[in-house]
Amino acid sequence: MASPHPASSIPRTADWWPWALLGFLGAVLVAGMAFGVGYLEDGPRGWLERNLPWTREAVGRAVARLSGLTGSLLLFIAWWRLRPPRREADRTPAEQQRGVPLRRIALLWTVPFLLVPALLTADAYAYAAQGWLLHQGLDPYTFVMGYPSPFAESVYPTWRPTTAVYPPLALHLQHFIVDLTGAHPYWAPVGMRLMALAGFAIMIAVTPALARAVGADERSALWFVALNPLLLIQFVGGAHNDALMVGLVMLALWLARTRYGLVTGSIVIGLAAAVKQPAVFAGIGVVLLNVLGEHRRPGTPVPWRTLLTRLVLGGAIGAATFLAVSAPRNLWFGWLSDNAGSPSLVINHSPLSWLTQAALALKAPVSVVDPVLSIVSAALTVAAFVVVTKRWALTRPMRFTAGLLLAFGLLGAAIQPWYILWGGPLLAFCHPSRRVVRFAGAVTLLLLVSGVLQEYLSPAIVVPLGAVIALAWWRWGARVTGVAQHV
Repeated sequence: MASPHPASSIPRTADWWPWALLGFLGAVLVAGMAFGVGYLEDGPRGWLERNLPWTREAVGRAVARLSGLTGSLLLFIAWWRLRPPRREADRTPAEQQRGVPLRRIALLWTVPFLLVPALLTADAYAYAAQGWLLHQGLDPYTFVMGYPSPFAESVYPTWRPTTAVYPPLALHLQHFIVDLTGAHPYWAPVGMRLMALAGFAIMIAVTPALARAVGADERSALWFVALNPLLLIQFVGGAHNDALMVGLVMLALWLARTRYGLVTGSIVIGLAAAVKQPAVFAGIGVVLLNVLGEHRRPGTPVPWRTLLTRLVLGGAIGAATFLAVSAPRNLWFGWLSDNAGSPSLVINHSPLSWLTQAALALKAPVSVVDPVLSIVSAALTVAAFVVVTKRWALTRPMRFTAGLLLAFGLLGAAIQPWYILWGGPLLAFCHPSRRVVRFAGAVTLLLLVSGVLQEYLSPAIVVPLGAVIALAWWRWGARVTGVAQHV
């Protein structure tokens, strides 16, 4: 029976390489953006200022923005065109035997990002400043990031008078990288990408096994995770430590379905939470997967005693792991300091932050605005948690876990483009419908566009603009990216 979808929209094994090369070109263009629009050390010590001064001037910055936007779109097109058909019958014999080499393509697309400064963020300098404080025997939870160091002047101005917000394992890794690079003003921040690369490697390595464990399609899951342009640009390019957290979360979810999975999965969740706090929510998913499996039919009796017992045990193991890595240097819970940074007070992708900035512009006191913003955000998040728990906790643990992480990332007082990646990659293991995958593609496109343009315009402008472009793709993008292709 002939497929109802146009054959031209389905990539063939023999045809994958043009799209792989197009994606590589896109990655090169995005990586080049770091040298014009980015957080680089200015002044006479900068190599670019001495040899290519135009890159740091108005013309160079405009070229960099255009390069970043063009590259992001090329990556998106290549990603979408390379997605595998859902049905085995729609694959060529060659595809059925060996398929498109998704891992090798992912490796190719990461190469341009490896040695450039962090993209679209100054967080790598904050990481380096915190690692340098530990290097000097100082407590990053007591001493601010603007404390004199080789990196202090490159830390985003809002965060210079604040202390670290990251848990102890992240600080220890940052310290290790600062030592490894000799506290070099360029290579230490670039070296922070090692954490992101480790997380990305874990994600790629565990994706097929996790897909098998929950009955998802391995190839579709690997495509969704390994080649996702938002993940590549924000996690690998941006050098965010969130990547390591997500990689460890995915590893813990896979371990949950193995022998001794409650113990090993909970230990890994403890490590993930010691990198970044949102991983805590995935700990519940690990226990649910361990006890109930991926898909429990409604009406099937719930082993409540076993479930509650393992929730307590898993929580205790995860907490003990977190405390164990917090003990060195007596760092413990210093990230709860009153002097830690509050991302909610910086304009970002959250409409709540737009209202906050408007209130501050009208001279509303911070002491009032910040608590109100936090209360509204917390109420929305709790409401979402209740809905997600009621709908999926006892029947679809992967959807439950993805839902918690997405709700926490998207309903917080601050939203950055990479926050959606806390739970976004888990959608690949939730048996998503074609419509859900298309929606994920539209959100990815929105955040790719807004992530680049927010270097030039306010998020309150670029997010709606990105939404218009994503909507146009949703409705009319078939001719360019093969939207008619079934996924």
